[in-house]
Amino acid sequence: MRLLTILRKQLRLFSLILILVAGWVDAAEKNPQSVQVTIRTILAGNKSDEFDPKLKGMEQQLKPLKYRSYRSLKDEGQDVPWQGTKSFEIPGGRSLSVAPQEFQNNRIALKVRLTERDKPVIDTTVTIQNKGNFILGGPPHEGGTLVLSISAAVQ
Repeated sequence: MRLLTILRKQLRLFSLILILVAGWVDAAEKNPQSVQVTIRTILAGNKSDEFDPKLKGMEQQLKPLKYRSYRSLKDEGQDVPWQGTKSFEIPGGRSLSVAPQEFQNNRIALKVRLTERDKPVIDTTVTIQNKGNFILGGPPHEGGTLVLSISAAVQ
């Protein structure tokens, strides 16, 4: 009988430890320290058939946009604190602010706002796979259209 009591106590202790560890792991996924956000600004157009070799890994993502040429203009990466906001300068006097909102099931929700002369052009929230990216069609620029590739990875 005494052995049974000891085993019950050990089982309760073990169960409590498992619950605490599971909660800690879940909290770690929901509250990362920062998110590495990278913005690649691309000029898409139809004046030539140029395809920038730097964009080779994105060819399948860009193909549905139906432009003939794609040229990488700028890449910028920043660590964005969790629940913080960072701004990225976009050609043509524009600014893109990105704020991580949620991290769950290995997916990151980002609040994204593109402004031009302090006027919002795009204001939305997107959810992407951790270490993934999404393509955002942007405003006209230098005879073409700006396309933004926004990627995010939890640190």
